[in-house]
Amino acid sequence: MTGPEHVRELIDQCWQAPRGSGQVALAEEAIAQADAVGDDELRFQARMAATEAYYRAGSPDRCFAAFSWCLARYDERPDRYADSASLLLWHFKYQVHALPRFPEVPLERAYTVLADMQRRYQSGGHSLQAVHKLRWLVAAHLGDLDTAGYHYERWQAAARDENSDCDGCDPTAMAQHLGRLGRDEDAIALTDPVLGERLSCAEQPQEILTALLLPYLRTGREEEARRAHQRAYRMLRTQPAKLASIAEHVRFLALGGDVTRGLQVVERHLPWLEDAPSPAAEMEFAAASALLLRLLAALGHGELAVRGARRTVAVLADELAARATGLAARFDARNGTGAQSARIAALLQAEPVVAAAPPPAGWRVPPQRAAAEAAPDPLPDVPADADLDALLDLVEESLRRDLEPRVEALWLRIRPLSERDPLTALQHGRLADLAGMRLHSEAAEETERAWAEALEWYVQAGDLVRQHRIRGRLGLHRCRQGQVEEGLAEVRATTDYLLAHADDRDRAGALRRLAVALLHAQEPAEALTVLDRAAGIAEPDPGARVRLQVMLLRAQALGADGRVRDAADAAQELVDQATADGERELIGLGEFFLGQGLTMLEDSAGAVRAYDRALTHTLPEPLEREVRERRAVLLAGTPRAAEVVDDLFAMVERLAEEAEEDDDTDHIRFHLAVALFNAGRTEEAAEEAEEAVADADEVGNQNLADQGRHLLAAVYQRLGDPDRAVSYLDQLAGNLDGFDNAAARARVLEQAGELLFDLDRDDLAAVRLAAAAAAYAVARLPLDEIRALRRQTVAAMFADDTEQTRIALATVDAAARAVPPGLAAEPEAGYELAWVALDGARALAGIGEPEAALSRLAGVAQRFEELESFGEALLAELTQGEVLLAVGRAEAAEPVLRAVVNHLPRDSATLPRAAYVLAHALLLTGQGDEARRLAGEYGFELD
Repeated sequence: MTGPEHVRELIDQCWQAPRGSGQVALAEEAIAQADAVGDDELRFQARMAATEAYYRAGSPDRCFAAFSWCLARYDERPDRYADSASLLLWHFKYQVHALPRFPEVPLERAYTVLADMQRRYQSGGHSLQAVHKLRWLVAAHLGDLDTAGYHYERWQAAARDENSDCDGCDPTAMAQHLGRLGRDEDAIALTDPVLGERLSCAEQPQEILTALLLPYLRTGREEEARRAHQRAYRMLRTQPAKLASIAEHVRFLALGGDVTRGLQVVERHLPWLEDAPSPAAEMEFAAASALLLRLLAALGHGELAVRGARRTVAVLADELAARATGLAARFDARNGTGAQSARIAALLQAEPVVAAAPPPAGWRVPPQRAAAEAAPDPLPDVPADADLDALLDLVEESLRRDLEPRVEALWLRIRPLSERDPLTALQHGRLADLAGMRLHSEAAEETERAWAEALEWYVQAGDLVRQHRIRGRLGLHRCRQGQVEEGLAEVRATTDYLLAHADDRDRAGALRRLAVALLHAQEPAEALTVLDRAAGIAEPDPGARVRLQVMLLRAQALGADGRVRDAADAAQELVDQATADGERELIGLGEFFLGQGLTMLEDSAGAVRAYDRALTHTLPEPLEREVRERRAVLLAGTPRAAEVVDDLFAMVERLAEEAEEDDDTDHIRFHLAVALFNAGRTEEAAEEAEEAVADADEVGNQNLADQGRHLLAAVYQRLGDPDRAVSYLDQLAGNLDGFDNAAARARVLEQAGELLFDLDRDDLAAVRLAAAAAAYAVARLPLDEIRALRRQTVAAMFADDTEQTRIALATVDAAARAVPPGLAAEPEAGYELAWVALDGARALAGIGEPEAALSRLAGVAQRFEELESFGEALLAELTQGEVLLAVGRAEAAEPVLRAVVNHLPRDSATLPRAAYVLAHALLLTGQGDEARRLAGEYGFELD
């Protein structure tokens, strides 16, 4: 499709697209295509769509030009663009909202736009409600409280119309106004009714909840504030356009004392600061983050490294404070006031409303500066006048022993010597070799260039051993960069040469290098053989770190070879040895691999303990993240779920950014929903689970979708929406067809039946339970089939369906008789068969056959007692007493019921029922005083 039709399609797609960069790209393509076609109507419509897209995507500055172009064309030909007149009036609001956010835009422009907007609204007969709201906004930005108050009152007094903001957005701004005036109770009272409604605006309810964070906090409603933060932040955290709103959450966490979570939020969104949607948003986030970091530093964590910033907490706090202060000064220079500078200064020095809670023990313990300053001299054995060759010999030995601090200290001594006299080819090579060794973990291309240069110098120097050593390093480097086949061939060749011509030190190093390359090539069995060969070489002691790294390699190779138990044992040996050697980094690595192994061995508790221990050590950032993520998945379904919700949120975001086509995101979103459910954050669990199910359905991952449906059934049951819970269970049962899924389908149908039974929807419960029994029969699970059938019998009885009750009872009795003798002798079967007798008696009594019920109850209580099921035994006796009373045998019922009441625990939910029946037996046997005493004790009336 080309020409105007294609442009119209692009415009339609733009209006329908989700807000964000994709919508902006469609708008800009539509503008370009419309301009190429030269159709003024299409050019106008493309820019109208672009105005919306720019504003919604957090680029309000870019919508100025598009809006101005459209407004000029409309004024030239209002008849031609009449259909867009109302949308143009709405777009006026975007311009005024955006203008105060950019200090480079003259203030007069905002007033000019406001005047034009007011004129057009008045001439069109529209309410000025939206105009007064925007005049309030500009005055509040300027710090002109009197003018802001005047327009606030005019805004409230004016009638709402089609140009007014939605029922959630207007109260949001009103809450902000009242909060600034310290009228927190009024703000809460104003907005609480709004939150009880269903808000369909894309900005709500997250914005109104954000506006209430500080009013809730300042009025002592800490739990409401926490829930508002959790719900709103979850909806904002993926939207860079909402950086200013996220800043409010950082401010709330700082003033609410939760600096631990606050730092996580700051680190997550700090990269957005460089591409902030406006200078105002940049200022707000920088100021709120500086406040939080200052409070964290005051707790003694100023030396902690901020992830992604390469700054400590204290240093970044100062930098962000200066950034916010500078931006405030720019706004004040434009405004001719000092309002923004005063406001930012107050924010930066704000004191917590709730005392800051110190981070938990072991939380990101940073290297202490004092310890670094007191560290021993790494070069006590190096003469001050050592020449270049001597220093290069020492650095090679330090590299072999993985003594990084010593390597760096030697490098500082080597650099000035390398720049003095002309160097030999060998010295050039050794220096390039050293440069590559210091780079290789951070800069792949620079490392390869350095080692290629070293190889050239070694060739020129004629040093064959160093040539093969550096070629082996290059080969392993290429394996690490994904060039496995080429890299492994190079490592093999150089290993063969070094084994034949080098000393024991180089021979052992070559074999270790080959083992690593083989792991990259997914050849773990051969890697283990190579490590055994290396262990047989009598090399000089390489030092504790290298020995530990070999142990780590062996654990990795064992795991990759499928020898999981051996791998876990090897990881434990590594932890023990690293602990003895005091090598904290390798302790953490060992615990990580131990956790992996124990997870594969299905020892989740042991794996969590290993990961917990790993996090008490300083780990490289990517490894710490992986430890946290693996631990989070394991803890999602446990009572510790609340600890890992943030880690799972971060994991969902990372996966969504890294792998758009990968359903790993949906799996982790499901685990997040499970964690939220177990953490008591049920509404959020519902939202995440709904999204996981929708995405899993879209990509055809039925297993994951069905797991989500099962979770949603529990979620909606907790939320008091049983109809939706049953709906999900029915969907799930419908998906679980076929013999292989019969048992799972049966469990879901039984769960639905029990839920319906609890809701007194007994006829529907009986239908589900009958279907569950049929599915259990297909799965050849006779005891489960019997359980479902007896429950169906009781449900049919409560549904007053006498015929179905008799049919179900006959069916369950037949199934009970069909239980094989060997199985029937098992305690589990005995328990289920005793229940068949008890539930059958209850059903018979319920359909008016008490004598038959009594005959079924004979010996049932004793059968339960023999199984040590004493609570069930008392229930059987209670049922017997009730039936005896129903057939007019009060004298026989009274001692049975008395025994039940005397033996039931005082906190038993069944006790009031038993007391009620006993009281009636007492009345019928002439013991009225005792009956009335029971009625008074248990709070019921005798009839």
